[in-house]
Amino acid sequence: MTEIATHTTPEVGGMGHSVKRKEDPRFIQGKGQYIDDVNLPGQLWLDIVRSPYAHARIKSIDASEALKVPGVAAVVTGKDLEGFKLHWMPTLAGDMQMVLPVDTVMYQAQEVAAVIATSRYAAADGVAAVLVDYEPLPVIVDPKKALEPGAFVLRPDRGADKANNHIWHWESGDKADTDAAMAASEVHVAEDIYIPRIHVASIETCGIVADWDPVRQQLTMHMTTQAPHAIRTVVALVAAGAGLPIYEHNIRVKTHDIGGGFGGKVPVYPGYVLAVAASFLTGKPVKWIEDRSENLQADSFARDYHIHAEIGASRDGTINALKVKTIADHGYTDAAADPSKFPAGLFNVITGSYDLKHAFVEVDGVYTNKPPGGVAYRCSFRVTEAVHAI
Repeated sequence: MTEIATHTTPEVGGMGHSVKRKEDPRFIQGKGQYIDDVNLPGQLWLDIVRSPYAHARIKSIDASEALKVPGVAAVVTGKDLEGFKLHWMPTLAGDMQMVLPVDTVMYQAQEVAAVIATSRYAAADGVAAVLVDYEPLPVIVDPKKALEPGAFVLRPDRGADKANNHIWHWESGDKADTDAAMAASEVHVAEDIYIPRIHVASIETCGIVADWDPVRQQLTMHMTTQAPHAIRTVVALVAAGAGLPIYEHNIRVKTHDIGGGFGGKVPVYPGYVLAVAASFLTGKPVKWIEDRSENLQADSFARDYHIHAEIGASRDGTINALKVKTIADHGYTDAAADPSKFPAGLFNVITGSYDLKHAFVEVDGVYTNKPPGGVAYRCSFRVTEAVHAI
């Protein structure tokens, strides 16, 4: 009798076997579905007027010519949103971020007004026709200068107790113990390290189709996002602050295929909130897709860490002590998507691979006239900064 082999390689992945990709057939046939592929009946388009200044007071916004453009339905400003208490929104780090500014822009390419139209091209033509009169203000892009006495206060909205550009101070470890160990060390090494601001460049830029159903009282957001649950929560908070009947359990975030993210598709961008508000007010789906220039200028950044690191060692090469002092440039608002409010991962990673008996790490967050600091390439845990420093 001939023996019949019964062992075959499983079609699905298991222990010791790779998992076959099941999405490949539609991708290689051009059947992927990204947000720009989503078009709903009666859909309107949203485009955004952006500031050419890094810091300026808005003296006036003239939308009269834009409203004459065929297809343009409305132009929305910060003052319009202020009436609905929609001009500010919370960030994941516990700060506040403008949806649209009422009187002051804080960074170049910040959103200033939104144009709603019946086509993408009409919306773009409307944006070009909006006239904004700006009064330039002092610009601070160096966080060290932002901390100097007498520096222009960028966020006076934070109250009289915060009459400076310092956001928060965080520290971990025993400072006195580390200072003593450092003083007793035979060898000292110190270095100033700067990890510059970086930006992701996903093939697909950020976008949304916001679809409010007034009959079912349900909001569906078709989005290219890495954090659907966080976005649902923030949108619900914004709606609650404005008294809108959009509750978290009535919000559905539908993620389609994502053309890259790398952390840049974690935050809640003003364009998302503007599309949701426009859909709620018009009862129609509203689509916003940013272009490449908008993506690179105004989306979530990472790093921008000024690090001073010191080690104390014995002559035989044993490292006895480590001190790290960091100034973190968060732009005009702290919008980092940290798992906690502070970069706690920095301390644990920077010391985790070494037998360090004495270590102290401190970080100070600072406001500057830059887009909000966010998350990219594991920066929410500050892994890259820690490894680079050590």
